[in-house]
Amino acid sequence: MAVAAKKIEMFQKGVSKFEFEQNWVELMDRIEMVDEKVSRKADEVVMTMVLAHRHEIEDLQSELYRLQGEVKKLQKEQKGSLSVQSETGQVSKPGSFWRRIFK
Repeated sequence: MAVAAKKIEMFQKGVSKFEFEQNWVELMDRIEMVDEKVSRKADEVVMTMVLAHRHEIEDLQSELYRLQGEVKKLQKEQKGSLSVQSETGQVSKPGSFWRRIFK
């Protein structure tokens, strides 16, 4: 109870300019430390997101290269089958396949 009484007495008398400035500087230092921690944490979050996006981009690039390879393979196969058909005389007219299906 004595501590509370002393604090009440101190508040009634007021705070000296020196004590106020000292507490103000301490408060500003704490705020600055919190600001630095928040900034550091934000940087860590951004870095984590950048690395995740980079990994995702690399995965998408790999998938794109794989699909490009498959397309080239299919194009070669298609060209090969067209050349075999032209040698045997079985070249069909464009669109005739679809006409046969939907008759």
